[in-house]
Amino acid sequence: MLLVFMLIAALVSACGNKAISEDTTKAAAAQTNQQATDPESETDPKAAQAIKIKHGFGETEVPLHPKRVAVFGLEDIMLSLEAPMVYAYDFIGYYLDDEIQKLNIPVSGSADFKPNLEAILQTNPDLIIVQQYSIDQKGYDELSKIAPTIAFAPDDWKSSIIEIGKALGLEDKAHSVIQANEEELKKAKEQIVQAVGADKTVAYIRPSDKDLQVFFPSFNLVYKELGLLPYQGIAELQQKTKDDWGINLSLEDLPSITADYIFAIYGGSIDTEDAFQKEVSASKAIEELKLWKSIPAVKEDHVFKVSSRHWMSSGPIAESREVDDVVNAVTGKH
Repeated sequence: MLLVFMLIAALVSACGNKAISEDTTKAAAAQTNQQATDPESETDPKAAQAIKIKHGFGETEVPLHPKRVAVFGLEDIMLSLEAPMVYAYDFIGYYLDDEIQKLNIPVSGSADFKPNLEAILQTNPDLIIVQQYSIDQKGYDELSKIAPTIAFAPDDWKSSIIEIGKALGLEDKAHSVIQANEEELKKAKEQIVQAVGADKTVAYIRPSDKDLQVFFPSFNLVYKELGLLPYQGIAELQQKTKDDWGINLSLEDLPSITADYIFAIYGGSIDTEDAFQKEVSASKAIEELKLWKSIPAVKEDHVFKVSSRHWMSSGPIAESREVDDVVNAVTGKH
């Protein structure tokens, strides 16, 4: 076993940041075969068990109760499940950076949203869980050479957490996380309605020095889960595009945002710290525009800057932070 591990380490060091070589893949396969025939594994009933999990690239048989799980892009769900990880996507400025750093595990260390195969291989995982949009079929096949791999899109974290819970033997915990989330949403809605009534409207936007993005209700829970209503212009904008996420507008359209409350984000969810601060600084120029100052919510001081890092991310932790942002802003606790 030690000899095989040393062989893999040597091969990984040689290949650098290039794709896994054929020899490295064979070494990983040899390691897997050796583990499968290990006498200790044969006497452990759990080691012989497996479960089939449906995911974004099909259906994969994964080991039951995996001990070494490498994760890329779905750390929010894993942290919520309190599940073990031996590798994670993380960088300075990532919204989960503090929580992941406490685990003292290897991390990607870069905002580049593409799995580093060699780094993942070095952690000797028995299961890989990856965000579906970070890879294509070829990338999935390469990861699968290292260990059984399951991939999930971020669109619906509640269905993903159930499947991941099954794979990890934590399905009950997954249901508990969902229940806690639903209770949090219900409580937040009650707080907001009690504070401002049930007829207040909201807009979720991303202004820049070039244009304006307005997001639609299908894109974010702020429109439908917290007692706030989409402002009237949303329905009209939806008629102008086939896109489900939202629409790009000219800055000339700023006065048409007549919502009682506006939540504005800047930058992207995986921007580096420098890139994020650059976007925040640029917002000061926008706020000096007469068009911006003419917005009703601006006049009422009801425009709130929120972090794209969790507002544009998916998972129970990101959603909980977003809910806190809305409650604190609308009820005057910001």
